[in-house]
Amino acid sequence: MAQQPNIELDPSDLPQPGLDTSPARRWSPSSKPGVITAPGQVPKGGSFGSPGPDTGWALKIIRHREGEIDRDLEHVFAALMGARAAGFGRAPIPEDLEVAKLLCGIGEGLPLELSARRKQWTHAVPHERSKGRTAVAAVEPEMLAAKPDDLRRALLSS
Repeated sequence: MAQQPNIELDPSDLPQPGLDTSPARRWSPSSKPGVITAPGQVPKGGSFGSPGPDTGWALKIIRHREGEIDRDLEHVFAALMGARAAGFGRAPIPEDLEVAKLLCGIGEGLPLELSARRKQWTHAVPHERSKGRTAVAAVEPEMLAAKPDDLRRALLSS
């Protein structure tokens, strides 16, 4: 916009040459706040919970071993496998699937109440934010940590 002829400008009103901005300072991930660079820096407990392993690997094991199964039952298996693997501090393995199947009452000679519990867990899956949470909450940690043969004996004796 042009200057109006009736307004006088002082030299202080004119644009002043300024200094160029300096180049950005170098940084490393250890000096940038909020960047996790070591396993010990991962927040745990409280509102962060206790993160476990990726249950995507559990889904791969389930689909490889079981083929096509009900999607809700697949979520229950994956949640139980993830909880068991997290308890041992490792990724899910096929033994975790065996334990999950026993806890869901899949196997010969297991009590019928386990099948009823499995149906209850699969009906809860569509309503859960974290799929399979009801199943994990209902199982005692000792049962999750048991070997498949020991768990089968415990389930048959109860």
